[in-house]
Amino acid sequence: METATTAIRVSRLPRVKSARVSPLLPFAVLPMFFIIGFILVVLWVSFQTGVIGTPAAEYTLDNYRAVFSDPLAYGALVNTFIFAAATTIVALAIGLPIAWLAERTTLGGKTLIYAIMTVGLLIPGIFVAMGWTFVAHPRIGFLNHWLINLFGLERGPINIGSPIGMGFVQGLNLAPLAFILTVQMFRTMNPLLEDAARIAGLGFAATFRRVTLPLATPGVVAAAIYIFTVGMATFDIPAVLGLGNRVYLFSTYMYIQTFPQEYVPRYGITAAVGAAMIFVALALTYFYGRVLRRGNRYQVITGKGYRPKPVDLGPWAIPSWCLIGGYAFIAKLLPIAMIAFVAFSPYVAPPSLDMLGQLSMANFYRINWELVLRGLRNTASLMLVVPVVVLFFSFCISWLVVRSRSRARYALEFGAFLPHTLPEILFAIGALMAALFVLRDLLPLYDTIWLIGIVYAVVRLAFATRAMNGSLLQVHRELEEAALVAGLSTARTAWRVVLPLIRPTILSVWIWTALLVYREVTVAVFLTSQNSITLPAIVWSYWNAAGMTEASMLTIIMIALFSPLLALFWRFGRRSGMASG
Repeated sequence: METATTAIRVSRLPRVKSARVSPLLPFAVLPMFFIIGFILVVLWVSFQTGVIGTPAAEYTLDNYRAVFSDPLAYGALVNTFIFAAATTIVALAIGLPIAWLAERTTLGGKTLIYAIMTVGLLIPGIFVAMGWTFVAHPRIGFLNHWLINLFGLERGPINIGSPIGMGFVQGLNLAPLAFILTVQMFRTMNPLLEDAARIAGLGFAATFRRVTLPLATPGVVAAAIYIFTVGMATFDIPAVLGLGNRVYLFSTYMYIQTFPQEYVPRYGITAAVGAAMIFVALALTYFYGRVLRRGNRYQVITGKGYRPKPVDLGPWAIPSWCLIGGYAFIAKLLPIAMIAFVAFSPYVAPPSLDMLGQLSMANFYRINWELVLRGLRNTASLMLVVPVVVLFFSFCISWLVVRSRSRARYALEFGAFLPHTLPEILFAIGALMAALFVLRDLLPLYDTIWLIGIVYAVVRLAFATRAMNGSLLQVHRELEEAALVAGLSTARTAWRVVLPLIRPTILSVWIWTALLVYREVTVAVFLTSQNSITLPAIVWSYWNAAGMTEASMLTIIMIALFSPLLALFWRFGRRSGMASG
C-alpha cells in the first residue's frame, strides 16, 4: 500500500517549473542581450554620420547612399555571389558523393572517411588559403611556374585570386560541411524504392539520377542554402587570396572600411553593409527553413519493412578511395606541405633541388617571440574560459527549452539559434562598435581579450545548445522526479543526476569549442589589438605585412599544437556521436 501511494505521489509531481520562475532564467536570458544587442548596435550605427555615438552625430541615410553609389561595393556584391555560388557547387560536388559512399555502399574503412572529413572541417581556412597561394598564385604559385616553363607561357594560366578561384578553395574547405549536412540523409534513406527501380530495368546511373537524387532533394537544397550563406560572409580565404589583388567581397570590403590605410575608419559604411548582410542572411535562413518544413513530402522511412541495404561497389571501391584520397591530398595535405616547405625556406620560391638545399630554421628565429607568447597566453585563456561559459549558458537554455512548459522556451530557442543564422563577422562588427560607442565609459572592453571571448561565446552558443538539447531529451524525467522526491533541489538534481549522465556530450562540446576558439580568424582580426592579439591574428598580421615565410613557420607551430587537441576530440567525439555523423 505504501509503495502504491509513493508511486502515485511521484506520478503527480509537478514538472520542472516554467521559465518564468526558474532560477536558471536570468542566466538563459543574459546571452540574448548580447546577441540582440550586437545586432541593434550595427543597425544603430548604420544610420549615423559625424561623431558616432555622441550627441553631435546625425541620423541620416547617407551611409546607405554611399554604399549604393560606390562602384567598389557593387563589384564586391557581384564577386560575393560568384564566390558563394562557386563555393556551393564545389563543396556539394565533393561532399555529396563522399557522404553517399560512406552511408549507402559497402566501401570499407568508413571510420577513416569520417576522420578525414572531421579533420578537414577543423583545419582553418586561412591555412588552406595560404597553402594554395604557394600552389596556384599567378606570380608565386609553383604550379603556374611549372606550366609557364613547360609550355613557354608569358604568365600563369591559373588565377586563384579570382572569385571563382577563391570559391574553388573555399569549396574544398567546406566539402566536409557538405558531407556532414547530407550524410544523415543518406543514412536514413529507404533503399526499397531504389530496389524497385532496378527491378523495373533501370541501371545504377539512371536509378541514382531518377530516384536517389530526387529523394535527397530537400537535404541537398538545404545544404546548398546553408553553404551559400556561409560563403556570403567568409573572410579568411578571400582576405588571403583576394585582398592583395584588390578583389573584394562583402567581408573584405567591410574590412578595408573598418581598417583603412589612407583615411579614418568609416564605421557607418561598415555598419550599413552589415545591416544589408543581416537581411540577406535572414532571407536565406527563411528559405532554408521552408525547405526543411517541406521535407515531409519526401519521407521514405516508415515503421514497416525498413531495412538499410548498402550498395555493393565491387571493383569501384578502388576508384572511390582514389576520390576520397585525392580530395584529402589537394584540399589539406598539399596546402599544408607547401606551408611547411615555405616555413623552412629563406624566401618564397617553387620547390626544387636547389631550394631543398637552402632549407633552415632561420624563419623560426626571425619570429617576434614576445608577441607570439602574448598571443599564446591570450589564446590559451580564451580556450579555457570560453568553452566553460558556452557550456554553462547552453545548459541553462537547453534545460528550460527541454524541461519547461512555458511558451517562453520558444523565444529562448530562437535566440540561441540566431547566431547560427547570421555571419560571425556581423557579431564581430557589432561587438567592436558596442565597445567603441556604447560601453566605452560604462564597461571598457575594447583592447581586452574578454571582448573577443564574449563574441566567441555568442557565436558558439547555437551549436552547444543543439548538442545539449539532444542529450537532455535522452534523460528521462523519472530520474529527476526521483531526485526531487529524495529531497534534492533543482540545482542539486541537475548537478548530481543530469550532468553525470550527459558527461560525454559535455566533454565533446568543450573540446570542439576549444578547437574552434583556437582556429578562429575572422573575429580575432576585427577585434584584436596589441594587448588582445591571438595566434591566428598574429599569423594574419605577418601575412598581411608580406612576411609569408614567418607566417608559414608560425602556422606549422600552430598545427603542431593543434594536433593533440584534435586527437582528444576524436576520442571523446566518437563516444557521443559528434565525430561520426
